[in-house]
Order: sequence, then C-alpha cells, then structure tokens
Amino acid sequence: MAKKIINTEEELSKDILKEVKSKVLNDLNKEVKGTIKEATKNLKENLETEIKDNINIEIENAIRREEKRLIKNKNFIIFKRDIIILVLFGLVLYFGYCLYDVKYFNFMKSECEKNGTCQNVIQVNNDDQKEEEIIKDKDWYIENLGYLLDNAKLNINADNVSSYYLYTSDHSIKNVKNSYLLNLALKQVDDKNIKTNSVNVTVSGKDLKNAYEDLFGGTSTYKASNFEYGCLNFIYNEDKDKYVADNNKCNTNNKEIIEHISDMYEEGNKLYIITTAAIYNKNESSFYTFDNLYEPVVTNSTDKDNDFESNKKKLNSYEYTFKKVDDTYYLDTINKLK
Repeated sequence: MAKKIINTEEELSKDILKEVKSKVLNDLNKEVKGTIKEATKNLKENLETEIKDNINIEIENAIRREEKRLIKNKNFIIFKRDIIILVLFGLVLYFGYCLYDVKYFNFMKSECEKNGTCQNVIQVNNDDQKEEEIIKDKDWYIENLGYLLDNAKLNINADNVSSYYLYTSDHSIKNVKNSYLLNLALKQVDDKNIKTNSVNVTVSGKDLKNAYEDLFGGTSTYKASNFEYGCLNFIYNEDKDKYVADNNKCNTNNKEIIEHISDMYEEGNKLYIITTAAIYNKNESSFYTFDNLYEPVVTNSTDKDNDFESNKKKLNSYEYTFKKVDDTYYLDTINKLK
C-alpha cells in the first residue's frame, strides 16, 4: 500500500515538472520570438533608411553627371555653330570678291559710270574723314540748284503782254531792258529791307543794287530807273536814292506762266537749265505758246499739271545759262530753243 502511494507522488512530480518545463519553454519561446521580431523590425527599418539614403545620393550624383554632360555638349554645339558661321562668312566674302574681280556688278552702275562721263565731286566728311562720291545728274542739279530758275523768272502780271518779254527771243543779260533786271533783282532783296505800310512800299537804292550784284555778278550794267513788280509800279527818287510804289491791292490774274525744268547740267564754268514753258489761261482751261497768244495749243484742260507734261512737244523750250565764278552762279543768257 505504501509503495503505491510513493509511485503516485513520483508521477505527480513528473507531471508538475513537465508542466513547469512546458510553461517555461512556452514563455521562453514567446520571449525569443518577440526579441527576434523586434530585432527584425529594427533591422528592416534601418535597412530601408540606409537604402533610401543611398538611392538619394546616387540620384543626386547621376543628376550632377548629366548636368555636366549637357553643359559640355551645349558648349561644344555653340563652338561648332560659330565655326560653321565663320566658314560660311569666309566663303561669302571669297565668292563676292570673285564676282567683283570678273566685274559681275557692273550691271548695277549707271550708264555714265560705265562709260566714264559722269560729272562728280569728291566731298570729305570731317566727322570720319571718309570720302563720298556724289554723282551730279539732272535730279541732283534740280534739288540743289533748281532755285536759280526761280531767280530768273520775272514777277509781272501775266495778264500783261510785257511779262512775256524774256520769252519772245534770245537775250543776253547785258542787253536786257534795265526795268526787267531791276524786277529780277528785287526778288533777291530780303523782306526786312522792304518797308511796307498802308500807303506805299519802299526799298532803298543801296539794297536793290546789292541784290543786283548778287544776281548778275556785278553792277556795271546797273541803272536806277522805274520798274514794275507784280502790280506795283516803283518810281525812283534820285534825291533820296530809293524806290517807292503805291501800295495797291493786286487783282487776281486770269493767266499764269508755267515753266518746268526738263534738264540741268554743267559744262566747264557754265550751268545750263533747259525748260518747257507756256501760258495757262485759267478761265479757258487752255494753254498758249508765246508764239501765238490767240490760238491755244491745248484746250479743255482738266488736269493742268498732267496736261502740261503730256503736251510738252507743243510748247516752247528755253535755255538759261549761268556763269560760275568762285562757286557762285550768275545769270548770263536766256535763249529760246523752240
């Protein structure tokens, strides 16, 4: 009986030990698993952080390498472009010189430049000391010296036949009537030297004589006398050496003298102005020549300027000659060509 009790106690002790062992093992297993799990989690987080940092560093390095490559390629492309431009520019200059050497550009020259008949003058620009060649053709003369024709036109009422005096035949200034020369000279007197009031118009003999000299180059043919200017009749006062005219109101003219420059050129010390001229009757809208004041050569004109140009062959032609003395031009002769 006692032996049976002892065996039972031993079996109980074994069961308790087994249970305690099992519990200890379970607790130990849980603790180990927890530790391993925590360690794995920490390792994973550390690995992720390190991997991200490495990836970011590699990306930045790759970006820097790409930027350097692009900058290098861009600089090379710009350099290559500049080289190509310089080569092309050199080729253009070379072919341009070749064309110039074979006189390819001669077709761009004017006729007088080709045959060497152009009248030209060399002017020096004081700013950069460069020489500039000016070709004196008709247009140049008209632009720079066209005013000389205005100086040679009488200012007389075109309704009076006396205004056609210079257009009727050939004239040398030395032989033109003195009253007409004084008319031309008065046009050159400065307005401030012509005294005007409600009663009369006055100009001094000295001022008129100076203008006469400026226009004709001397006063050897100057003579003080009465003359007409527009609708004003100037009377010479010898005692006071002045010309006085009543300040009359001028009436509107029905006729006017139209004269245009056809050509201008120089030969030696003389300047020639070739013109076309006619009398235009405003009331009739007709053109007359100075050869026949009774029969118009153009009637029913609707465009005065255009009709004048298109009918120049029917009108009169004149040649004005100016002598050149020390770069100043003086009226010398007026010749009727047609």
